Amino acid sequence: MTRLLYPHQSQPGAERLAPLLALSLLTMLLTGCGALNNVVAGPTITPAPPGGTVLESPRNLPDFTLTAQTGDPLSLSDLRGKPVLMAFGYTHCPDVCPVTLAQFNQIARALGEDRDRVAFVFVSVDGQRDTPERLAQYLRAFNPDFIGLTGDPETVRLIGTDYGVYFEYEQVAASQADYLVAHTTSWFLVDAEGRLRIIYAYGTPPEIVTTDIRAMLTQDEGAL
Repeated sequence: MTRLLYPHQSQPGAERLAPLLALSLLTMLLTGCGALNNVVAGPTITPAPPGGTVLESPRNLPDFTLTAQTGDPLSLSDLRGKPVLMAFGYTHCPDVCPVTLAQFNQIARALGEDRDRVAFVFVSVDGQRDTPERLAQYLRAFNPDFIGLTGDPETVRLIGTDYGVYFEYEQVAASQADYLVAHTTSWFLVDAEGRLRIIYAYGTPPEIVTTDIRAMLTQDEGAL
């Protein structure tokens, strides 16, 4: 079972430390991780809050580029103009990631005709195993329109600091997998201008996220 983690920092520059620390503490509260859960016994998942946590000041996110499941480079800025619902995880994840992607698909279906106006992004924290081909095969089982991104672990780790995301690799003797990856399980809603707006705890009801995305799309229409 996946061990749920709260985020740590990867020694960012001093000018970024304060906002990243605040974001990490916020994500820690959302994931309900006052202590680390045992990876063999499985996670004790605290029920998600009734809604996401809206950042009082939307946070401008640095651009990044990783490799998409198509094999082509893709940058966060390439998705500008659409809200982005993002999660970090990996294809060998035994529990949390399949649930997350299934719930993302529920959100996509609930959006109906507005679905194409939103990008759903799954960032791999396991670049060694999650090749573009592996990501493409995995995401097809949930929704072929979802975007998978992969890259070397240190690059992804640096990107994760901007979201308060942390992950670590663990050898588990009782598992058939070569190793498991304990990782932050929060979801992140980025607006069409590339700003982090809302953080959701794992397991937030899809209808809540759908409502927030619809409100964001309506705001974008009003700004035109």
